[in-house]
Amino acid sequence: MRKQDILALMSALTLTSASAAGVNSFSEQKVRRDTLPEVTVNARKKNQTLTSSTPFHKIDAERIKTGGITDISDAIRRLPGVNLRDYGGAGGLKTVSVRGLGAAHTAVVYDGIPLSDVQSGQIDLARYSLENLSSLELAAGDYDDIFIPARATASAATLIISSFGNLRISDPRLHLKTLFRIGSFGTYNPYFRLEKSNGRNLAFSAIGEYFHAKNNYPFTLVNGDIVSREKRNNSMMNSWHGELNGMWKPSQASSLSAKVYYYDNSRQLPGPVIYYVSTNHEHLHDRNFFGQLRYRARITEDLSLLANAKFNWGATRYKDYNGRYPGGVRDQYYLQREAYASAAMLYTPFQGFAVDYSADWFFNNLSSNLQTDIKPYRNSILQSLTAKYRFWKFTAMARALYSIYRNDAKKGEAAKNESRLSPSVSLSFKPSDTRNLYIRASYKNIFRLPSFDEAYFDHYGSINLNPETTDQLNLGLTWSAPESRIIRNLSITADGYMNLVRNKIVAIPYNMFVFTMTNLGKVRVFGAEVSLNSEIELTPRHSLLISATYSYQRAQPRTDRKQSDWMKQVAYTPLNSGAASLTWMNPWVNLGVHATGSGPRFTTNNNIPETKIAGYIDVGFTLFRKFSFGRHSIELRADLVNAFNRQYQIVARYPMPGRSWQASICYEM
Repeated sequence: MRKQDILALMSALTLTSASAAGVNSFSEQKVRRDTLPEVTVNARKKNQTLTSSTPFHKIDAERIKTGGITDISDAIRRLPGVNLRDYGGAGGLKTVSVRGLGAAHTAVVYDGIPLSDVQSGQIDLARYSLENLSSLELAAGDYDDIFIPARATASAATLIISSFGNLRISDPRLHLKTLFRIGSFGTYNPYFRLEKSNGRNLAFSAIGEYFHAKNNYPFTLVNGDIVSREKRNNSMMNSWHGELNGMWKPSQASSLSAKVYYYDNSRQLPGPVIYYVSTNHEHLHDRNFFGQLRYRARITEDLSLLANAKFNWGATRYKDYNGRYPGGVRDQYYLQREAYASAAMLYTPFQGFAVDYSADWFFNNLSSNLQTDIKPYRNSILQSLTAKYRFWKFTAMARALYSIYRNDAKKGEAAKNESRLSPSVSLSFKPSDTRNLYIRASYKNIFRLPSFDEAYFDHYGSINLNPETTDQLNLGLTWSAPESRIIRNLSITADGYMNLVRNKIVAIPYNMFVFTMTNLGKVRVFGAEVSLNSEIELTPRHSLLISATYSYQRAQPRTDRKQSDWMKQVAYTPLNSGAASLTWMNPWVNLGVHATGSGPRFTTNNNIPETKIAGYIDVGFTLFRKFSFGRHSIELRADLVNAFNRQYQIVARYPMPGRSWQASICYEM
């Protein structure tokens, strides 16, 4: 479909009021005007996975506990269409791409405001605590909520991380959660969260976590006919992070929330295993600080305001102790900074219809101690206009995003400036009044600029890299069964999609810190994904919780028939992947079994046999029991990870841990 046709369709939808009031249902203000702070919470209790006009999946804190999820990367692997890069070991670098589009195409939103890493263009999800997670949401294509910052719409997919920063203002009691976890390979992990409110209009919380792991796990090394047991070395890490959250409600129609976040991770980099040369002397120290403000108010009965402000600072220091460098060490230091401001206005003139205008500005710069550093910086302005309308059995949404990027550098030549219009449309149809069945279709055009690493990194970056442009098409359906005495909450989603990518940028890992950047030209990705969730009540005190996902992805370079990668599979993209979990809830000890799996992948786009990585299935078990007495509770938990000791890799030459265990005790009041 041509972009002109898409723009025409979007204009027609807008002019005829065929666009909608976001997933958060601010159109419901027309019926519940006196309780604005509760509008969002109440609307989210609906099954957004079923009603969303674009693919949407959610894992909440309860499912994290019952599904045997052990860390945030394990949670992400349970989502369909996700391709996780994991370099092994607890707390190691973990990035996520959706539907074969690459990690830089996935926006990560933390408590309502997008995260950023202008250096690499991708977010290391290992920085965010599973214990502090209230929900994890994934939207492929557009996000159905229209009352959001423009920047949250400027990616092919959006991962929304919600912490327990949504404070309970009306409850003045002190709330405390403490947890201590130990595990294999020298892992220990204390965590606490403290929350207090004055019971009227002010609340705060403080969060702290420390994580240590030696990560010296054994692995099997195969070299032809020779098989030996080796042990990972130079893998130890120490990290900690803290958060302060506050919320003030001067009135029922307005609220101001604030967050201060700091993260520090000092870790050794184990390096790739190449036959018997697995020694490494690299070290990486990451630090990240940000502070953000979020103001939300209903100005009139029909008009609402959302304003955000944020400052982000990040420091990375990479050292390689090796005699081949002058002085015996290679020492690289990087600093990045961002100032960000955003405002959105939501207008709801009548029931079922809403229109939103959002404008974002952000400034990024990067500096380092490299002699080749040109100190690049970038000013960005994003504006989005979105309309959404519910009529009869339809929900329709149209969005236009206009992006302006201005690049410059203090000491050299900068990358090219860009400005583009990116449209998207989506439609959801409920054909029957008696059956909870929805049919959905969506289209989104989006592009992304090369990150600073991709454009400027010494020997690997290139200011001549072209931005990636993606056209996303999706057709799917969702269905939920009527409630019965035995089967409850049975829901199924199925989606087929096609992504057309031009000038795709692919990062081929050289090690955990250095990547080779290249444009592939054209790539076509088509696939399908299915998810199932259900609860079977065996007796009033016994039930089975079932969850399963499956994804098929075919990502093919299609630049030139004469090239060796023509119609092959894009590097590190599995053709098949999936996850499943089964939990038996009972009065004694809850028991769960879960599995994640992936088909074979290749480390290069040429797909030669020597670059093939074998597929795997990782099976685990979990036991947990909660004891409650008054306001107090203690939960005991034990996890067996990779129970069958499956030896596998997600990134070539970076073996994942074999069988391991975790045990934790958690106290809450």
